[in-house]
Amino acid sequence: MLFSIVLLVVLIVAAIAMFMQFRGRNPFGGGSSVGMVQGTLTVTGVADRPAEPDKNGQMFCTLSGTILGPETAPTEVYGTYIVGQMQTWPRVGDELPVSYKPGKAETTWRAALQPGAAG
Repeated sequence: MLFSIVLLVVLIVAAIAMFMQFRGRNPFGGGSSVGMVQGTLTVTGVADRPAEPDKNGQMFCTLSGTILGPETAPTEVYGTYIVGQMQTWPRVGDELPVSYKPGKAETTWRAALQPGAAG
């Protein structure tokens, strides 16, 4: 009897997870990259570099810029970019890789992974 109940619960959870995955959501948390496209953020403003990183060796950089990429008009954005202790601090004019949902770049943009970036 207990085995049957456990099996039923597992099947229900699996069915819900498959349904959510089909709809483009990650049922176990975290962001989903479904529907994201790659673009470039041209930095137009950047905060000063902090004297020391946090306990994880990261520094939080507030910046503003313009996102250019496929399926969106040039979009002005403002937000926080995480910079590793060994990475170069962004400067005005830098072009940083970002990903975003088409048509929603202003609210969905995030830093794209940078191959070979230390941090």
